[in-house]
Amino acid sequence: MNNSREQNLARLREDSYIVEPDQKFEVDYFKHEDAVGIARLYYAVYGENFPVDHVYDPDELVRINKGDDLIQIVGRTPKGDVVGLYALFQAAPNPKIMEGGSWIVHPDYRGTSLGLRMVSRFHHRPPEDLEFDGFFGQSVCDHLTSQKLCKKFKALPCAFEVESMPPRSGEEESYGYISLLDGMIVLRNSSDEVVLPFRYDSQLRDIYEWMGLNRSFLPDTFGAEELASAGETNLSVKLLDEAGLVKVEVESIGSDFAECLAGVLREHQGMHKYHIYLPLWCYSISVAVEAARAEGFFFGGLLPLWYERDALLLQKLAGTPDFSKPSLLVKESKALLNMVEADWNDLHG
Repeated sequence: MNNSREQNLARLREDSYIVEPDQKFEVDYFKHEDAVGIARLYYAVYGENFPVDHVYDPDELVRINKGDDLIQIVGRTPKGDVVGLYALFQAAPNPKIMEGGSWIVHPDYRGTSLGLRMVSRFHHRPPEDLEFDGFFGQSVCDHLTSQKLCKKFKALPCAFEVESMPPRSGEEESYGYISLLDGMIVLRNSSDEVVLPFRYDSQLRDIYEWMGLNRSFLPDTFGAEELASAGETNLSVKLLDEAGLVKVEVESIGSDFAECLAGVLREHQGMHKYHIYLPLWCYSISVAVEAARAEGFFFGGLLPLWYERDALLLQKLAGTPDFSKPSLLVKESKALLNMVEADWNDLHG
């Protein structure tokens, strides 16, 4: 039986392990003896605030690494200390989309080449037995370091998540929630038909253009009358309690969409943030967008191949966002922020 989050955190508190600075290090794929060091690294960098429980649980880290759902690359010293981490994991309904993240370097090793070497180890030499449609990643927007890495590896910005990440430990008052820039490296693109919602036609065309993705754009022919004869909505809900985030993944839009969405919001009141992922192949997409906006949702961006086909991201925030805070590197990410801010202002104007 796995330890609880609190049990794992209590062990780390009592451990009080200190990593010796200025050691040499190597970059390698995960070994089971790295698990304790990874938990210590998360604790050293994030304190007790990281929103995923298993990062503090060495036994669970060993178990997950045995499958294909998690690939971890570590920076390891001769003493066995883990001083850096880069991971790929499944986060989308499409199992062939791997998310790159958990890019962490111990504070005493941030002036080294470790961060770049870990990412290069995977993207220059990915495991030959695994086939992917693409790599998804999220860059924090309180600094530019991870965005520079995405630019280097040609991950193109596709969506902007306003104030989605909890504050860093010790920065709750000084900065607050952190916005995330979503990027994608598409490896196996195929031409597909996309139904563009009326409200976001121009925004989505712009994103498709700068990502270089070939799509056939179809007009949305469904109105409320046609939707009334459609089937039921198919959706799933995922909670990230520590981040205060509710994710609603919609794979089909039926006549009951507005009712289903309202039910999700009633059941999960008081959360910091809500995301909806809408299928961009459904002719009822425009009706769904307007129903979501009636509940306070605004534009987030495009997620190519999210369901093996493309998805539209919409978001709802409990408070009023500060659009002046994000630091952005490239013109496309700045264009995304402008789209998101304009739609939020239109909704709340």
